[in-house]
Amino acid sequence: MSQPFRVRMAPSPTGDLHVGSARTALFNFLIARRSGGSFVLRIEDTDAERSDMEKEAGIYDGLRWLGLQWDEGPDVGGPYGPYRQSERHEIHHEAVAALMADGHAYRDYTTAEERAAEREGQRERGEPQRYSGLGRRLTNAQIDERKAAGVVPAVRYRSEPDAVTFDDLVLGSITVGPDDIDDFVIARGDGSALYNMAVVVDDHHMQISHVIRGKDHVSNTFRQVLLYEALDWAPPRFGHLPLVVNERRQKFSKRDGAQWLGDYRAQGYLPEVLCNFLIFLGWAPVDEREIFSLDELVQEFSLQRVNRADAVFDTQRLDHFNGVWIRGLDIDDLAARALPYAAADGLTIGPADHDYFAAALALEQERLSHLNKTAELMDFFFDQDLNPDMRQAKFTKHDPSETAQALVRVSELIAQAESYDDATLEQQMRELAGQLGWKAGDLFMPVRVAVTGRRATPPLFATMEVLGRDRCQVRIQRAVKNLAALTGGSI
Repeated sequence: MSQPFRVRMAPSPTGDLHVGSARTALFNFLIARRSGGSFVLRIEDTDAERSDMEKEAGIYDGLRWLGLQWDEGPDVGGPYGPYRQSERHEIHHEAVAALMADGHAYRDYTTAEERAAEREGQRERGEPQRYSGLGRRLTNAQIDERKAAGVVPAVRYRSEPDAVTFDDLVLGSITVGPDDIDDFVIARGDGSALYNMAVVVDDHHMQISHVIRGKDHVSNTFRQVLLYEALDWAPPRFGHLPLVVNERRQKFSKRDGAQWLGDYRAQGYLPEVLCNFLIFLGWAPVDEREIFSLDELVQEFSLQRVNRADAVFDTQRLDHFNGVWIRGLDIDDLAARALPYAAADGLTIGPADHDYFAAALALEQERLSHLNKTAELMDFFFDQDLNPDMRQAKFTKHDPSETAQALVRVSELIAQAESYDDATLEQQMRELAGQLGWKAGDLFMPVRVAVTGRRATPPLFATMEVLGRDRCQVRIQRAVKNLAALTGGSI
């Protein structure tokens, strides 16, 4: 990238940030950082009924969570503001007026009923349903009648019978024929610009050099190229990213999993993981490497390696990335990230428990796949009333009475141990198993169930060390009582 690029992300504040929009933001962010250019955030809030400031704030929060900080935008300002489309009506109006003055646009006084009848006729004849330019053919007398009747005209671009071509940075040269673009609406009856008109005006005045977005915008790009030509403005370079599809090569939908960034955040995915995963929805590195930090992506990314083929949203790969990133985190960092999820799921973790939480989490780090699974894995560390169901011990070789007697010996061993660490515990427990004439595993399982309430846990003796002598003693004593109940009250 030889020159600084000015790129933009232009979401509508009508809901949470879509993962597709997050991908677009990531690609634009990387282009800007890689080229030493500017990443502009513009809010396209012209849908007044669905737009609100709370949703706009959610966009800010989502992008910042991903680490995609913008250089210019509504909240940080910049030399090309305002950065909300709703605050740029006068600029749009001037451009619409210029198109009309030059004969490139006209007011369309046709009615909704006339346009519907035209489409129905085209449908019956098996023709493409498109606007025929009916408004161009109205006489002055007809227009005057409609004005008197209160018809509010939209403003349409006056298309010409010519092919339209543009050179796409990803897809190459693309052309549509003269029959593919009709007289499209550029402004509503109230004078407010519609999408294609507004983005052309805003991109021009904000000096956007490159427009990078999804391939579903290609049809808009042809219309925007025509508007640039009519306004005698140099267009930006366009690049269209591949569509995101499911594993059946169908359009990615709600049935394929979450679509909103907030959903992935709630499910305990790391922001680094989302960036690492989203970059592969259309881009490939020069080698087989899979794991990239955001800083590394800035150094590696190039538009030349963006694919044309549709990008498959592989949830299993996303989960794999999340596990790799979680296992690679420093334990204090992981604890700080996991703590809010654990607390939200009911674990009571006070300030004095933070070191204990981190020590316990270190044991579960290899098994933790998502941050929202933290409480599920770790609740036994914090359950003050844990009352183990000793039937989980199975008793395949030793009955409940024998098991209870063995646990009494374990309790005595714990009480008398001078050093309470995993290595010492394992050594002494193995010796005890030998004294009892048991296999070590036959003793370890009831001990595991007694101190954790589970059959599957992190390594037993490391877990007992973190739980501490007192917790283990209390739980083993409860386990002995439960075993006694299974034998009718005697051991």
